Amino acid sequence: MINEGRLLSRHGFAKANSWITLVLATLLMIAGAVQLVFLLTLGKSGYFEQHAILMSTIFSISLGTILIILRQFIKPRQIFQLYENGVLVISKPDNKNKFIPFERISDIYRYRTGKYTRKILNTMAFRESSEKPWYKISPNIAHADRLIEVIKNEQLLLRGPQALVTLAHDGEVGFSYINESKSRIRHFLRGNFLLMSEKKLRLSARTLDSDDGHHIPIEEVHFISGGSNSQTIKLLDMHGRSLFSVPYTSLFSADLFIALIEHMIQNRIPIRS
Repeated sequence: MINEGRLLSRHGFAKANSWITLVLATLLMIAGAVQLVFLLTLGKSGYFEQHAILMSTIFSISLGTILIILRQFIKPRQIFQLYENGVLVISKPDNKNKFIPFERISDIYRYRTGKYTRKILNTMAFRESSEKPWYKISPNIAHADRLIEVIKNEQLLLRGPQALVTLAHDGEVGFSYINESKSRIRHFLRGNFLLMSEKKLRLSARTLDSDDGHHIPIEEVHFISGGSNSQTIKLLDMHGRSLFSVPYTSLFSADLFIALIEHMIQNRIPIRS
C-alpha cells in the first residue's frame, strides 16, 4: 500500500481566473439586458439610436455568453493534491484519481504557454515513464508555481543521489529530448506530447552520447552554462568553447541534467568495478 503522507495543499482551478471571467461575463449580460429594456422604452422614435443600442445589446450579450463558454474550456482537465510523498492527480472528465509518488516521476518537461509569458516557464508536464501518460500543470491551476517547484525539487532530491550511484558503478543515466524545430510547435500540439518525436541522451561517468551523434568525453567538460532562466544549456571546455548544447525547453528533466553535470565537473566520479 502506498503511503501518501500528510496532505499539504490542494491545487484546483485558479479562483482568480474563474471569478474574473465570471464577473466580467455577468456584467456584460446585465449591461445587455439594461440596454434591451432601454431599447423597448424608446418605442418607434429615433431609428438610428435604436439601431445603435440594438447592436450594442447584441454585442454585450454575445460577448458575455462567449466568456461563459470560454470559462468552461479553460478549466483544467486535471487538478492536483500535494502530499508529503507524492501528487494525487484527479481527472475531472472521468473522476478517476491516481497517486504518483515522487520517486516514480521519471521525466519533467518545463515550457511556457501563452503569447506574453516571454521567458517565464509557467507550465510543467510530468510522467512516470515513457510508456505512461503526461500530467500537465498549467497556469490556470491554483498556485501552480509552488506545485511545480516542489515536484522539481523532489526529483533532484530523490533521483539525483540514485543517478550518482548509477554513474559511479559505470552505468548510464538516460534523458529524453526533442528537436528544437519540433519544440517550437508545442503551442499547436496543445499538450499532446505523444505527437513529439523523442530522442535520447546517455550520460555516463565517462561520456555523454546522443541520438544525433554527439560523443563528448566528460573529462573535457569544465563548465556548464544555462538553466531555467536561459534558453540554452551549454557544455564548455576549459577554453570556453562549446562542446554540446541543447535548448532548456527541449530537454526533459533539464534541472536534473544540469545538477549531475555540475557535480561531475566539481567532483570527478570514481568508477567502481
